[in-house]
Amino acid sequence: MLIFKKIFYLVKSLLIIILTTFFLTLFIDFFFGKAILNKLDPYLSKTEFYNRLVRIDHKYYHHTLKANVEYLKSPAFNNYHTLCTDNHGFKYKCGVQRSKNFDVAFLGDSFVEGVALNYEDTFVGIFEKNKKLSVANLGVTSYAPNIYLSKIKYLLENQYTFEELILFIDVGDLYDDNTFYKLNDDFSVGEKKAKEKNLKRRKFLRNNFPITNYYMYVIKMNNRLNNSVPPLKSEKPIFDEKAILKSKWTYESGNKIEGYDEPISKTKLEMIYSINELYKLLKANNIKLSLVVYPWPQSLKFDKINSDHVMMWKKFCEGKCHKFLNLFPFFFNEMRKSTYLEVYRKYYFWNDVHFNSDGNKKIAYKLIEEF
Repeated sequence: MLIFKKIFYLVKSLLIIILTTFFLTLFIDFFFGKAILNKLDPYLSKTEFYNRLVRIDHKYYHHTLKANVEYLKSPAFNNYHTLCTDNHGFKYKCGVQRSKNFDVAFLGDSFVEGVALNYEDTFVGIFEKNKKLSVANLGVTSYAPNIYLSKIKYLLENQYTFEELILFIDVGDLYDDNTFYKLNDDFSVGEKKAKEKNLKRRKFLRNNFPITNYYMYVIKMNNRLNNSVPPLKSEKPIFDEKAILKSKWTYESGNKIEGYDEPISKTKLEMIYSINELYKLLKANNIKLSLVVYPWPQSLKFDKINSDHVMMWKKFCEGKCHKFLNLFPFFFNEMRKSTYLEVYRKYYFWNDVHFNSDGNKKIAYKLIEEF
């Protein structure tokens, strides 16, 4: 009987210690977490898990990049690259402070941000170097038309200026607006199914317990890196299931596609509405709008040169756009000279839908010729 009492008191003491430590840690995190992370910033920025601290929520246009970042070990596809932002949170060269006045602004999602590449190797960086203009890269991963409108409205209301906006409309934009983003009446952006996702609770925990949130992200990403990275030397590219799904609407017939929440025709109209409102906003501020469309690997393999994606935005641009640059013909013509796999290997990152450095160079040269 005595030994059971001793075990009981030992377990009880351990539980008290564990619970006390847990709640003390949360207390410190709640009141001092942000300050501690800021102090650790120079160290954390040299690790491959800093990405969670770079990509931050935005109260109006959903998410953005943190300002004045110098992320030295940002994961690429087979190595690392350096991700830097300026004082506005725009991807740029390291350690540069700039005014709010620009000649040209580029806007889009991860293709414009230039994932896995230093700024100087992206088509935005190459364009800036050759044209010697003041350029703002407003692109961020997972942007879509609702955010394009919302971000420009916010920037213009906060005294940012530029003479032309070059907007890269992505094949995956329709899926993102279809399943994820919601445009509010004031043109701010929220999320669909916010209640089902417990979004308020998740944002509260993310904002108020930043250290805990960061290390949960580290654990999650470490597991992903160890378990789900496809081989770089596979005979054929192994695409993420979400990437395959996002491009389906352009080449699969039918108005309802499994994996999409709403009819394709409905989201098309919503996207056109958002970009039309963006056009009107720019016109009121004497800013030219140009649109660029470009293919995913799935576009080359399954779609046609006059894709629904291309034709929708070409029609939109009539009488509205300063320029409409269609990059589908170049890549389709390249494929006719060789094969799909050869073109894919030459211009895209293996196992991914994004353009590699050669793909970015080719797009940059097309931009330099056109503009």
